[in-house]
Amino acid sequence: MEDLSSRFRQHVRAKNWLAEGQKCLVAVSGGLDSMVLARLLLDSNMHFGIAHCNFQLRGQESDEDQQFVQHWALENGISCHIAVFDTLQYAEQKQLSIQMAARELRYGWFETLREEAQYDWIATAHHHNDAVETFFLHFLRGAGLDGLCGIPEQQGRVIRPLLFATRPELQAFAVASGIKWREDSSNALDYYERNYLRHEVLPALTAIKPEWIEVSRRNLAHLQDARDNLEYLVQHFLGTDKTRVSKSRLLEIPAPAHFLHLWLRPFGFLPAVARELAQNIDHTGTRWYSETGYTVLIDRQFVVLEQTGVADPPVVVEAGDLMLRLPDESRVFFLPVGPGTPFPDGKTAAMVDADKLIFPLKLRHWALGDVFQPLGMQGKHQKLQDFFTNLKLSRLEKDKIWVLENGDGALIWVLGYRPDERFKVLPESRNLLKINWNARD
Repeated sequence: MEDLSSRFRQHVRAKNWLAEGQKCLVAVSGGLDSMVLARLLLDSNMHFGIAHCNFQLRGQESDEDQQFVQHWALENGISCHIAVFDTLQYAEQKQLSIQMAARELRYGWFETLREEAQYDWIATAHHHNDAVETFFLHFLRGAGLDGLCGIPEQQGRVIRPLLFATRPELQAFAVASGIKWREDSSNALDYYERNYLRHEVLPALTAIKPEWIEVSRRNLAHLQDARDNLEYLVQHFLGTDKTRVSKSRLLEIPAPAHFLHLWLRPFGFLPAVARELAQNIDHTGTRWYSETGYTVLIDRQFVVLEQTGVADPPVVVEAGDLMLRLPDESRVFFLPVGPGTPFPDGKTAAMVDADKLIFPLKLRHWALGDVFQPLGMQGKHQKLQDFFTNLKLSRLEKDKIWVLENGDGALIWVLGYRPDERFKVLPESRNLLKINWNARD
């Protein structure tokens, strides 16, 4: 059997990922998988740098992981980039699980770093066992065909060059090559779904069918082929006009809701919209809206996709700014005031404790997933989407809403509606900022 190094080089060449002159940013945690990937790239004389995230979730262990990775990079003359995140605070602010918070922080930083340092690719050390675990997790959560395909080998500029190898193969290579790595103590816990699957469920499958991991290679490949063929057929069915589908032709398809989902998903429409659309195909004039600025309409003969608008870019607020004009021609004024100033209504104007602000601030349109603590609700969190639903706002009204975001990501004020509890003026507050919003007539 060919050694892992040769298989790795052949695989990377076949994918045309690291052509001559290109360089790669490699996510290295210090664990087995990422240390093997770093060594394979080093042995193959490929140009790469290392990116390590310290999520500060395991105290001294996290710091020791960072030091281990930095030492390896120094020893081997490899550029090493380090980011230290307050993951717990970020998760609380964004109302995310720890895992999702870490993922957002990690990939957001990777992409920023890739652009700034001009890397061509971001490489992660996911392997075949990870893909199988992802398949089972998605299966249990009711995912569609994309989810059942496991982990994609490439998503934009992110590549996963070890998906062809299993974890036992990586470990055997590491031991034979004298590669050192760090063990993450949290991997031994069954607290997380993936770890429980890894330590309990998959070993049980091995007891039933020892060769199941090899069978899974073929099964995932079959699913990926089916997905690719289906996407090709969808595009062929749409033809050159990808903005409309004949209702009569749509009704010839065995599962029209599935087709509609594949067609509309890239434009921000949820699976529920595809199901509703298929069920109401005879209701001419019915419309659905996506959060990304698209409308799908049931016309007399066609289902029509339209772009309703492009989101305005955010506006950065620097300390000392007195007036800013938003893309919709409305204006926002920032006026330092003293204690005792009458409180505004919270709709066209808001008063905040300036000492709680982290500049630069950002004025932007609200986004799906935004969460804030409405003033007067004793710190209770609420999704903006739910807040607007309770107010019975129309889609047109929601499209016009701006929010003021703090430098740490917390929402300060939903312009025209309500400030956030966390920035309210207290009796001991001394530095106050009054913010006025003059909406466009």
